[in-house]
Amino acid sequence: MDKTGKTFIYFSVAVSIAAALYFISQNWKNQLVLRHVRVYDARILTDQEVKTIADVRRGSPLFKLSLAKISRRVEQNPFIKEAVVVRALPYDLTITVRERNPIALVATSASILSVDGSGIILPVPLTRKSNLPLITGAIGTLSAGDSAKGALLQAVQFLLDAEKMGPSLSANIAEVRIDSGGLVAYTTALSLPVLVGSGDFHRKLVYLKKFLTDLAPTDGSQCRYVDLRFNGQIVLGLHDAGNDLNGQNASYHAPRMFPATEKSGKVN
Repeated sequence: MDKTGKTFIYFSVAVSIAAALYFISQNWKNQLVLRHVRVYDARILTDQEVKTIADVRRGSPLFKLSLAKISRRVEQNPFIKEAVVVRALPYDLTITVRERNPIALVATSASILSVDGSGIILPVPLTRKSNLPLITGAIGTLSAGDSAKGALLQAVQFLLDAEKMGPSLSANIAEVRIDSGGLVAYTTALSLPVLVGSGDFHRKLVYLKKFLTDLAPTDGSQCRYVDLRFNGQIVLGLHDAGNDLNGQNASYHAPRMFPATEKSGKVN
């Protein structure tokens, strides 16, 4: 037999072996049917809720399931930011989710929703944290899946910045009201209105923390409001105090890391 004939025989044998292996593998795959769906990292939704959204039936051929389609179905839920679906041979499917974490409730004229740190509007989770702050004054109609805009997005950013500064500060913010003059926050401990305005939230939160830790223990009961809008000082609106301060404004210097200014800010 010449060289060409041997090559043909070797090639034929190789093709036959490959075809046989392919047939065996396909037959093996067809025997693998789904027995269990396992969900990981779900905190807001229950495992069963994720399974219901995934809509995958037990007994389905494991390798005929489209992982991409299952992932897209799960991600349609507003609480799910990302879903990774993997076959766990021989009989399981795993769904690992990354959820959106609500940082506040949002009260509208029609309903109460929630919002995450990126401004995505969510339903109110059944297992929500009891200490979520409330955002009020939002204008217009909101639905789950919408994106916060304008003043509502600023309120979200204010709360997000407060979270970054630690729980001792963020836990002291009970409500953020969207007002025509900007944001007004209300503290948990004293129920004081805090005039925040718009933008420059990091500086204002540093001032708020200064007030809560250094000034509130001694002056908090005398305050009607706290104004953080002026650079270099914290302005307190005081209750009438007889012949003492008689309801006038009192200014306190801000932390030294922020240069104090001698210019008084007029409070409207």
